[in-house]
Formats: sequence, structure tokens, C-alpha cells
Amino acid sequence: MLASFSKTFEEVRYINTSANHSATPGEVFPWSSYRLPDSIIPEHYYITIHPDFQNRTFTGRVKILLAVLKDTDHVVLNSKNLQVREALLLPLPEHHNQKQLSLRLQESVQNEQVAFTSSTTLQAGRKYELFVSYTAALSSSFSGFYKAFYRTRNGTTRMLAATHFEATSARKAFPCFDEPSMKAVFSITIIRDQQHYAISNMPKRTTVPRADGLLEDHFLHSVKMSSYLVAFVVSDFASKSTASKRGTKVSVFAPSEQMVQTQYALHAGVKILQFFEEYFQIPYPLPKIDLVAIPDFEAGAMENWGLITFRETSLLYDPKISTLRNKLWVTEVIAHELAHQWFGNLVTMEWWNDLWLNEGFATYMEFVATNHLEPSLCAEDQLLITTFYRALEKDSFRTSHPISLPVRSSAQIREMFDVVSYCKGASILRMLHNLLTEPIFTGGIRAYLKEHSYGNAHQDHLWQALTKSAVEAGESVNVKAIMDTWTMQKGYPLVSVTLQGRKLKLSQSIFTLYPQSDTGFLWQIPFTFYTSNSTVVISHLMKSKEESIDLPHDVAWIKANVNSTGFYRVSYDLPTLRVISRQLREQHSAFSRSDRASLIDDTFHLASQGTLKYSEAFSLSLSLGKEKEYLPIRMFVAHMTRMLSKFAFSRERCVMQLLKKHILSLLRGLMQAQRWDDSGTLPQQNLRTLLLSIAKGYRRLPAAQHAERLFHHWMEADGKTQLPRTLRGMVFQVGIKKGGDREWTFLLRKYIESTSSTDKVQILAALSRTRSTRKKKWLLNAALQNQVIKTQDFGTIVRQLARSPKSNQLVWKFVQRHWSKLVKKFSLGSSYLSRIVVSITSKYTTRKKYEEVKKFFRSPKNLRNLAFVRQSLEMIKVNILWLKKNKKQIKSWLREEYTETYTTNRHCRPALALKRGRALYVKT
Repeated sequence: MLASFSKTFEEVRYINTSANHSATPGEVFPWSSYRLPDSIIPEHYYITIHPDFQNRTFTGRVKILLAVLKDTDHVVLNSKNLQVREALLLPLPEHHNQKQLSLRLQESVQNEQVAFTSSTTLQAGRKYELFVSYTAALSSSFSGFYKAFYRTRNGTTRMLAATHFEATSARKAFPCFDEPSMKAVFSITIIRDQQHYAISNMPKRTTVPRADGLLEDHFLHSVKMSSYLVAFVVSDFASKSTASKRGTKVSVFAPSEQMVQTQYALHAGVKILQFFEEYFQIPYPLPKIDLVAIPDFEAGAMENWGLITFRETSLLYDPKISTLRNKLWVTEVIAHELAHQWFGNLVTMEWWNDLWLNEGFATYMEFVATNHLEPSLCAEDQLLITTFYRALEKDSFRTSHPISLPVRSSAQIREMFDVVSYCKGASILRMLHNLLTEPIFTGGIRAYLKEHSYGNAHQDHLWQALTKSAVEAGESVNVKAIMDTWTMQKGYPLVSVTLQGRKLKLSQSIFTLYPQSDTGFLWQIPFTFYTSNSTVVISHLMKSKEESIDLPHDVAWIKANVNSTGFYRVSYDLPTLRVISRQLREQHSAFSRSDRASLIDDTFHLASQGTLKYSEAFSLSLSLGKEKEYLPIRMFVAHMTRMLSKFAFSRERCVMQLLKKHILSLLRGLMQAQRWDDSGTLPQQNLRTLLLSIAKGYRRLPAAQHAERLFHHWMEADGKTQLPRTLRGMVFQVGIKKGGDREWTFLLRKYIESTSSTDKVQILAALSRTRSTRKKKWLLNAALQNQVIKTQDFGTIVRQLARSPKSNQLVWKFVQRHWSKLVKKFSLGSSYLSRIVVSITSKYTTRKKYEEVKKFFRSPKNLRNLAFVRQSLEMIKVNILWLKKNKKQIKSWLREEYTETYTTNRHCRPALALKRGRALYVKT
């Protein structure tokens, strides 16, 4: 069924082709919708690609076997930035002397489509072959078929060409039906020179020498898959291979000088692949899988079926420099992409509104697999920090969106690759897993994958499979009724708990940082708790606005949302909260570390929102004087850091000093107890790095001086002495911040010489801490121009500079001045570009900055409806409101608690408050 035409037609772009008739300029394009018509589907693509490295272009030929479902005169498919040279259409089966159909070519630039209009109607039930030849430039961005570069140790620059098609960039490499539901078989041929090596989704079938000296690599037919999963890489990389128990060939590709860093990825890749085959009870369907480290890469990785591409930091692990934290990251990313081979590749969402079915599942399964492979890495803690708490934070803004959301353009589709799809998606799946139990959950997803293999699905298909699994296990549960409340509406609930004798009263409302009407929001909440009398976890499915639970005994307190398995916050009545605070101070081991972390996070968020006074949150934080675990301390420091940032950007130096005193009073003992080495578990190493990074900001503590000595000792040895791996980044930062030209130039040289991508990121972050405005500008320009510093790491520099008010202003002006270049490189709607903007603008605390940001994006760019613009503006409004509501009460509590600091600190004494000191150290 054809979509209706819009009232205002887009002018058709003229396509020059020597073999066919072209559209007359101004002629109406025959299709008005962004979605392709359903009259034709592809069955098989035969694609030949020839990259020309010297001219940085490529030529292509594609033959597409088409099945016509409805009579039509038009073949409409996706194409972007391709110069069509020739196109022809042949009916099948071929008859003797049969003539090709005459075609007229048109292009809709807005909808990224081309139309081949035939003078003869294409008949339903028949098949046709469409032949198209074309040329294009190798992309300078990170999508489509793009060029990438790396430097060898001797300074030689090498070029490669790689693909990244998700979500809508396959159309930049070949004309195609670039929608996830239009699956087909792909046969790829790559023409290359003898100095390079080509890989694609499938193993190579044969290589044919050509008369012109080039080689033609023919790859096996793929399985039926979506166009965004097609991939090919042409490079001079080396490789290392092994095989799984079932005989699947697993290979890692990287520049030859980095092959020593690929061993862990190869080991983890095989183990995780085997784990998923067992967990899903479905064998991996391809004969091989390649893991490829791409030196220029915007995302973390891409799950192309059989050929997964990675940013180098997500795949390479240097045994000499990398840390357990790096190992955890590499493990998680490999697990995420391998999970996609089932969730996303084998079974694909029907349309991008259900992207979370791909990304939410892969994000959740990465932690399941990592916990299986490397339990010592404490993947559950990482899930809470990087996924659960991150999702709660993002989803507390009014500008958030439902997990499942209609999308109607490429920019809107790119915006779906965000925290909500990944992190909230994973969090609600974890909640559902906990509610249903392991056997029901795994049984349901296995059935879902088997039923929809090589096809497409939407979220209701998953709910049906899980409900059926529950029924088969003797449980009556309507999964769709529960989960629709989490996927079809934005936000999440605040469960208010009141303890009245043996009765527990519950009420739910939406939690937002900026005031919002509560009308119409209702969730089905898997509410869990234990009490002061028993560690047995009690579960209750809360379906109404208000409910009550009868308790068998009187209790002093309850702890709700056990181990943060539910995607909600909890507000306790004041007497109960105070009893919990006392319990934390007297015996905090009554609660697990994740429960202690959630108490801190919920309490400070409730104070931030206005449900609770900050005096209660700060009083609860006093229990941290006895805390030894990373997770609760990490959450406390995160809240203190956000407060310090707001006060820094609003120039509230006195409150900053009092906050720093509060942090010091609670953590000083732990800071001073830290050793400058790499001993301990990953959480212990993370805690050490966190505490010493805080300690270096206090003049009276020796951390900064010790780090500076370590840096100069390392520098004098030309970087050949060993620094503690977990503390390298912090030592580099201190060396640069306290040093001058000599230190900065030396570290820049080490950046250029290093072959470790992990080391480069640490060095780059440190170089950004320079006090020199000239050097900061040089870093930004070098990254933007991809000279010395890779453009993919531009965001690292921005995030570092955005932290302080002075540097923030510099980087904000730079982004405004070079906006068009950034959009060309990263694309509007991309998560990378969105993070760049938000990392800068989220710090602002004044109406003046709000209006400045609003003006920049609204005129003449008219980007006000893009998510990152709306988020930026709301975050500034939240900051303004937060300061207005909370500054006085925070200052009041801190002043009472730290009277001596208040009366002696020069920033707090009225007579000296206007004087601007350079340092912001607490004098203790």
C-alpha cells in the first residue's frame, strides 16, 4: 500500500546517467514517506566494491534480485552520496531477445532515496533483477564506507577502508533497501591490490587474479540478514586465529605492531561465544567470526554479523600497560557484540522504534557473560555504575523518552542510540529477569530466538514468549501488562514507603528533577524489601497508585528495592530514614554494598529534587566514615562532584570549601591508607584510584607531591621506569598541571610514540589539563583536523576542558565556531556529537547561558527539536532551579557541621569573600 503524498513536494534531484533517462529537474519524486514502499522486497544482493586508495574513492556494482508483491511502476530504495552511472532492470525468468526495461532515475535527498521508474508496470508475483553501477568518495566521517589511518612506529602513515552501516549508512556504500525488516542474502566481491587484504561477513570463497594486476576476492553467500549488518574491511592488518569447540574460526585483526595486544581478546572471544551458544541453546550460525581493531572509530564497537569492528580501546589489551579495569571493558564490549549475533542479527527488531530489543539485551547480556567468564571483575558493580544509575539519571529529565518511540528520519534513528535504549533497556530486563526467575527468563528468550530466527520481531513477541514460559512453569503472569508500563511511557516511579506498626504503606509517583505533573503515570512495580528482623527478601508486584503490605512482626526499618534490582527510587518516611541512617553508622554491614550505594544515591537525588531536605542526605552520608567499599563511596563522591561543579560555575567558593571539608572529614583516613601500587581486586584498585585522585586536590595531603615526584622520575628515565598501571593517568595529570612546557612537550612525544590506544587516551586526558590556553586550543584543532591526535578522541579533550569554568568557555566557543565541521564528521543526532554538546552545556547555571545555548541552536540552525538541544536546555534550567532551592540549606548544614572552616576560610569571611584566590584548597 502506497503512502499518501504530502501537500508540499520535495524538488527531485537530477541524476546524470548515460544509460537511462533522467528525471526532469523539478519533477515530483514518486514516493513521499521516509519508509520504503512495501510493494517490492529484496531477496539477494550481488555487490562488487573496488576501493581506490590513491584517489580515496570507490566504484561499485550491485545486482539485486527483487520480488514484486504489488503492481508498481517504481523501484524505490535508499541511496546517499552515490553517483549512479548506469542502471537497468530485467524481468525474470529471462526470455530470448528480451529487452531491458527503460528506467527513469530520480533522487530524494531529504529521504535518502532513489527511484527507478519503469515505463512498464512491474507485476505482482514476478521477480526482476536491478543492476546499478556507481561511484563515490570514501567517506571522511565514521559511517558508510570510510577511510581510516594509523601510524607505524617509524612514523609511516597507513590507510585502510572500513564500513560502519548502523543505523542508516549501508545506503552510502551501495543502493539498497536499508531497513531492518527487509532482510536478504548478500554476496560480496572486493577488488583490491596485492598489498592489502579483504575480509567480509563470510569466509572467502576464492581469489581471482585480474589482468590489471589486481585481485578479486569472492566471499561466500551470507545468511539472510539486514543491510546494516553488512561489512567489509580492506587493510594491511595482521591476524591471529583459533577455533571454538564447535569449530567456529575466531580471528582478531589489528596492525602488526599491535598483535601482542590481541591475545586476551582472542581468548575472551572464544569463551564468550561458547557461553552464549550454551546459554541461548542455539549454535552460532556462521563458520567464522572476526574481531577487528579499527584505528578510526566513532562508537565502541559494531556487531556486523561475522565481522565485528571495534574501537582499539575496546579490543586491545596490553599486558604491560593495561589494567583490570581495561580488561573488564574489553570483556564487556566483546560480550556485548557477541550477544548481538543472536539479539539483533539472528532476530532483528522490525523497525528502529524497538532498537532497545537489540541494545538493551546486548547490554544486559554483556554483564551476564562477563560475570561467567571473569567473576573476579565484579561485573555486577559495573552494571550498577555504568548502566543502572546512569539510566536513572538520564530518565529523571522531562526531555527523556519512552524506550519504544516512533522514529521517522535518520537523525531521529541516530538519537535512539542513547542511554535509554541501552542502559534503561538493560535495567528493566534485569528487573524482569529477577521477577520471573532464571529458568522462566532463559526459557522464554530461547523460545523467542528460535521462533523468530532470521526474521524480525517487536517487543510483544518477546513478552508472549516469556509469558508462555511462565505458564509452562506453573506461574500466572502477564508480562506484557507489566512491561508495557516500562517501555511505552517515559520516566520511572518514586515509591514512597511509610512504616506504620505492622503495616507498610506504598504509593508511587513519577520521579523528575524538574517539576512535572504526575497525571497519567502508573507502573507495575516489582517491589522487593527485607527488614531489620530478617534478611529474607519479600517480593510484591505493585499495580496501583497506593497499596499496603501487612508485616508479620514489628520492625525497626525496611530496606526496599533490594540490590537495586528494580528500576525505581525509594523515599522512606522520615522516622524510618533516620533509623536507617543510625543503622548505617552503627553497623552498615546490615546492608549489602549495593544497598548502601542505593541509599546514598536515592537520598541525595530526593534532596536534589526537593522531596527531602539536604540535611537528611548529609546526615546519612556521615556513615561513610566507616565505609571501605568502592561502590558506596563512588556514589557519594559522584554527588559531591556534581555539587562542586554547580558551585564552581556559579562562583560559590565558600560552599565549595565547606563541601571539600566534608569529603575530607569522611575519607581522609582511607586516602592516607592507600598504597601507590596495583595490588588488590578491581574494586580495591578503583577505590585507590578514586581516593588518590581526590587527595591530590588537598594541599595538606602528600598525594599531589608524591604524584609529581613519580612523574619527574618517569620523565627523567624517558618513560622507561614502571609507574603503577592503575595510577598512570592520575600521575600524568598531576605532572602536566604542575609542570610547564617541558613536561607537556615530553608527554606529547610519548603520546605520538605509544602503540597502546589505552595509554594514548590517558595521556591525552592529561595533556588537556594544561594551564596554557594556547595548548588547549592546539589540542582541539589537532583533533578536529585529525593531525597527531585522532578526531575520534575529540570528545576526550572536550570532556576534560568542560570541567572548569574557564576552559569550558574556551571549548564552547570552539564548538560553536566549528559546528559545521563537527556535524559533517559525526552527524546530527549521533550519540557522540550529543555527548560533546551536553558535556559542555550541562555545567551552566545561569539564565544568560541558557539563552546563549538556546539562541545558538535555534537560529539559524533550527535544531531545537533535536534531543540533545532539548536536554541541554533542561539541564541548565534544572541547575538554575537547584541552586535557587538548595544553596542556602546546603551551606547552612555545612556551616553548622564545620564551623571552624567557615570562620577561618578566606572565601567564607564576608570581608574577603570578593577577593579571588587562585587555589581552592581546604586549609586543615
